[in-house]
Amino acid sequence: MPAVSSATVFIHQSALLLQARPTTTKLTYSYNTNKKNQRGTLVVKTFDPVSGACFRFRTRKVNDLNRILRALGGMAGVMAGTSSGAEIAASASGSAE
Repeated sequence: MPAVSSATVFIHQSALLLQARPTTTKLTYSYNTNKKNQRGTLVVKTFDPVSGACFRFRTRKVNDLNRILRALGGMAGVMAGTSSGAEIAASASGSAE
């Protein structure tokens, strides 16, 4: 499973995967904290079992967390079949880091 280097790339790749296979693609996330230093880490994965494509992004930055959660809300419409995902892919490729 390749780790993606930036939130923008993760959102873009996830949107493309959801456009290609909206019914089988799964989005998962987990949040873990370190008890010693009280720092949290968010890990987000997009996985399609049919094609075997999997993208993973790990971050501690609040900005990345906000961007990903906003995009995941839009991707829920793609998974439900109410949106095409083209606007998500366009916004991800048009935003600067």
